[in-house]
Amino acid sequence: MADPRVTGLRSIEFNVPDVTTTAKFYEKCWGLAPVTQTAGAHYLRATGAEHHIVVLHEGDKAGMRQVNFGASNKATVNALHTKLQGLGAPVTVDPAPLSGPGGGYGFSFTDPDGMSYGISTDVAQHKDATMVEDRPFKLSHVVLNSDATDDTIGFFTGVLGFTLVDQTKMLNFLRCNSDHHTIAFANGGGAGLHHVAYELPDIESLMLGVGRMRDSGWNVDWGVGRHGPGNNVFSYFVGPDDMVIEYTAEVMQVDESNQPGGPDDWGFLPGRTDQWGVTDPPSDRLKAVHGKVGFADSLDIPA
Repeated sequence: MADPRVTGLRSIEFNVPDVTTTAKFYEKCWGLAPVTQTAGAHYLRATGAEHHIVVLHEGDKAGMRQVNFGASNKATVNALHTKLQGLGAPVTVDPAPLSGPGGGYGFSFTDPDGMSYGISTDVAQHKDATMVEDRPFKLSHVVLNSDATDDTIGFFTGVLGFTLVDQTKMLNFLRCNSDHHTIAFANGGGAGLHHVAYELPDIESLMLGVGRMRDSGWNVDWGVGRHGPGNNVFSYFVGPDDMVIEYTAEVMQVDESNQPGGPDDWGFLPGRTDQWGVTDPPSDRLKAVHGKVGFADSLDIPA
């Protein structure tokens, strides 16, 4: 296979100290639905067809465990595995039938930062996929901090078939389908999770989701606003276990005619933190979660 590539995000897995409490948040406040439980793990779905988009594992320390991508068929999975092996990339689990909920066929590997990923195909899909007002229908994108962004970008574009779409002073956006970005990397901060975005059907749904979160006692830590790269509407929260989560809608759709933007192409008027100029800057709590790479700095918000 000449150019094997992944097709999109499938799910993200976390370690959390109190899996029952965190699962209750994602179900009651965030708008996901439980699919099944195994020993020490909860699986939750959005309203789309994907079997599950979040897996919560019982763990001593909260953090991202693995990001999982989809591939079109077993031949693509095997070709990507062969390509990774040929380049000496650390493959942690060879291609095989997957025994977890949803099944499928896939393998796991790590990137230059040591972050863990899976690639799979033939995972069970839900037949009742639909758009529901105020609930996420899919996992939109994942943003990670990286101390080796040049190496990581080269890895994702050269090995997994991603395309670099836009770059700001601090963020690098990559796509593997028509969504503006599926994954992005923030420069510096130590390898780790920056934030996870969940897509809702439209702005009305996003606002209703924000309202549900506020009714449940969760403060909006940034937004509602509209980003520059991706042109998507956003609202950020610091969720359980100090993980940053985003509701998003209206993600820009792009194709091969898109010309990547550079740092000089992106910026807001003084005092603005989004295109509309209606939202306050990110909260101090939100910025603090990201350690030495402050959330404001990593999103190129002017002082």
